[in-house]
Amino acid sequence: MQWLVFGLTGMVGEGLRAQLSPGDPPLLAVSRQPPADEERVRWHSGALPAPGPLPAADAIASLGPLDAFAHWFEVSGAAPARVVALGSTSVHGKAGSPDPAERELVRTLEAAERRLAAACAGRGCALTLLRPTLVWGRGRDRNLARWVALGRRLRWLPLPRTARGLRQPIHADDVAAAVLAALRTPVPVPGLFDLPGGETLAYDEMVARCLRAGAPGARLLRVPAPLFRAGLALLGRRGPGPGVLARLDQDLAYDRAPVQAALGLPARPFSPTPVDFPDR
Repeated sequence: MQWLVFGLTGMVGEGLRAQLSPGDPPLLAVSRQPPADEERVRWHSGALPAPGPLPAADAIASLGPLDAFAHWFEVSGAAPARVVALGSTSVHGKAGSPDPAERELVRTLEAAERRLAAACAGRGCALTLLRPTLVWGRGRDRNLARWVALGRRLRWLPLPRTARGLRQPIHADDVAAAVLAALRTPVPVPGLFDLPGGETLAYDEMVARCLRAGAPGARLLRVPAPLFRAGLALLGRRGPGPGVLARLDQDLAYDRAPVQAALGLPARPFSPTPVDFPDR
């Protein structure tokens, strides 16, 4: 038995490797630049959408871009007992974004979900598709780290007073735990599951916790929305994009009960530490 895994060098992949147990099958991992050999992982040099010939596997997991994986799976002819893949709750939260690039991302994700589900159904593969919310941790986050970088530079980080939309950030290790749970279940658990973090909190509180961890001494400065937008215009590309700004006051919270019932996952609160925001 073996598991074939794509995206094992990413932040979720790091968490998955750290949580492997002696009872898990060996892993065959596909990567453009395979790291040093590990006892439990055999590396295959390649990349989606054309990684080259790969042996059969009892399960296949995708931890990277869903569209590239769906394309490969469609043409590969692979027919494992189960497929576990990561999508994103962006299919919900970014559907009405003012940013054309984000709307295109939603269309890409939706199409990839449909194509992968159809290919799995046609071959009798059980598909578990997990849609994480905002993924953080392991010092590799690029979303929340942007606010920390601004806080370090400005010391007073302005946010609009309306930035109270609900969020459920999920640690990369918890995403990895969900993938492993889906791979380990004695009987596959097919379905599409939103995967929120274990705590629901307001956007400004989420940012405040990031500042306490990664930019000690920096403080939030809540300002009127027009003043905030004017300040961001001065930052140019260094500031968050229009889609992020439009969602600051929107609730992006999802029901954790279905994935909890299916996989029995722990619920970690949002508690970032300095190691989550290294000074680059």
